[in-house]
Amino acid sequence: MKKNLIKNACVSLAFALCLGIAPSAVIAEAAEVDSMPIAVAVDTSENSAPLPSLFSARATAPAADNAYFFANNPYAQGGYGMPNCTAYAFGRAYEILGTIPNLRMGNANSWWAYNQSTGYYPSGSTPKLGAVICWGGSSDGHVAIVEAINGDTVTFSESTYSGVYYQNYSYTIGAEDATSVGGFQGYIYLGDYIDASSDTSPPVLSDVLVTDYQGEGIKVTALVSDDLSGIDKVFFPVWTESGGQDDLIWHQGTVTGNVASVFIPYSDHNTELGDYNVHVYAYDKAGHYTMTATLITKADTFTSLGKVAQAS
Repeated sequence: MKKNLIKNACVSLAFALCLGIAPSAVIAEAAEVDSMPIAVAVDTSENSAPLPSLFSARATAPAADNAYFFANNPYAQGGYGMPNCTAYAFGRAYEILGTIPNLRMGNANSWWAYNQSTGYYPSGSTPKLGAVICWGGSSDGHVAIVEAINGDTVTFSESTYSGVYYQNYSYTIGAEDATSVGGFQGYIYLGDYIDASSDTSPPVLSDVLVTDYQGEGIKVTALVSDDLSGIDKVFFPVWTESGGQDDLIWHQGTVTGNVASVFIPYSDHNTELGDYNVHVYAYDKAGHYTMTATLITKADTFTSLGKVAQAS
């Protein structure tokens, strides 16, 4: 009977922005996260290009329980683990990609030619984050991984066969041939990356729209964007005024293109009548977030005040 009353009363909703609601008050009592996505129309044109992935530099040696460098590393499994430049570079590439890299299983001086012949990864003479640096000097050559680029200074991480277990080393762009064992061949680009530390701005959150959906629950959509690292996830914490936050649930939405959306059944919140508090938290891949707080009430009209409170 209570649900039928909601269905009759919620033909439309009034949307009012409640200022002064501290995000920490919701986070402190966060409960489980439910997900019930809805279909939305999005821009699928070629202008919606994928953003670069975030890159976190490695400045310390990998621990022995790091499977990329040890348990799942074919060089380590074959008895040629660290200290060894190929074992380390293969493991670091594995760590960056999250999947087994398509790199040569052999001496370092064979990696460049193998990639050139297969064309699996793009390559060039300009350093990029996460790239494999290849040298052909000495009898075996050398490989390392670009960890940072500051102006014309490049810092890479490496291990050396029967020598240095792990270290970071810096050189000036253009001096590659005089670095390490010499015989600079080029850079193998594992992907398109940006420095995670360079993203200091929270994402943009706007155009929050809240409506009754067929009398069964609340449909929420919002525009979200982050030009640098991209949107990672969007949460919709919801609770009713009745009983405080005893029915607080962090619903996770879906993000398609620049539209975040979620469907929140009234039944998830005790099918309560009255006001529903709806917050929206948009997180980027660097961990920053933007938040807006809204209050949903039942009325004869639907209006939207598009103010957003930011925090990161």
